Amino acid sequence: MYQIQHVDSFTAWSRLISDAFVQLRSEQVTAGHFTASLGVNMLGDIGLMRVNAKAHTVLRTEDLTSTGDGEFYKVSYQLAGHGLLIQDGRETVLAPGDLAIYDTQRPYTLSFDRAASIMVVLIPHHQFRLSRHQVGEITATRMEAGHPLTGTVTPLLRHLGENLAQWDQHGGAGLARNTVDLLATSLGGVLSHAHAVDPRIAQRERIIEFIGQQLDAPELTPAYIAEAHFISVRTLHALFEEEPRSVAALIRHYRMKYAAELLSDPLLAQVSVQSVGTRVGIVDAPGFTRAFAREYGLTPGKYRLNALA
Repeated sequence: MYQIQHVDSFTAWSRLISDAFVQLRSEQVTAGHFTASLGVNMLGDIGLMRVNAKAHTVLRTEDLTSTGDGEFYKVSYQLAGHGLLIQDGRETVLAPGDLAIYDTQRPYTLSFDRAASIMVVLIPHHQFRLSRHQVGEITATRMEAGHPLTGTVTPLLRHLGENLAQWDQHGGAGLARNTVDLLATSLGGVLSHAHAVDPRIAQRERIIEFIGQQLDAPELTPAYIAEAHFISVRTLHALFEEEPRSVAALIRHYRMKYAAELLSDPLLAQVSVQSVGTRVGIVDAPGFTRAFAREYGLTPGKYRLNALA
């Protein structure tokens, strides 16, 4: 549901952004009257926010990262003005058209020395295809407006920001998830370049892409994936041994993520839950229900009711 709030004091602004994002410490950069606005649209568990504010600084300090208020990545897309982002020993200045990613589970600083406008995508860790280790390699790294990898995603972010109030009625949840996948693809390209296309990283990315393309195949298993990539099952598991999810867990996660997308689509409201399970490669209806409930804490039917309410 879309909400927009306007404030005319820095105290109110500090309270508002800590409630909307994660707990933050705020500092006013210049003296005088402070005004700002925050538009928020939560589409599923992905947040789209548009910030318009006078000069200020926000800090996610070490003590605040341990408050248990959520594990998120934030992608900032600079619409107007300039912002300074600092995290993991790196700092970058974002100009209009630039974007960067940062992690709320690690300290960061975001500062605006003049009035600025930004679009922020708030992404739960579990919804992002890149691992925390991978994201940690590219936090506070500027992807400038003319970067080949941002040529598709930045116009989409601008379009989302310009129509933030409209997405509840027009399939916004699916679009938000597609945007997150596109961001992961773009940032993954930056990561591959930064690592001079490390062959293990490149192969892992190819396998993840393959999994995403084969979700409707009941035979999608580690053995099936290994055979398709001409490697042993042991080698496949070794590729993912430092990742947060095993290959089997990754298959389950992406199947359930895809199922959640289908269940949230109003155009598919008449498709049975069992048919949704079949579309994500699980023909056993009780097995699909159990797997979905483990991932989301709700049965598929209850999840659909909440999503379409």
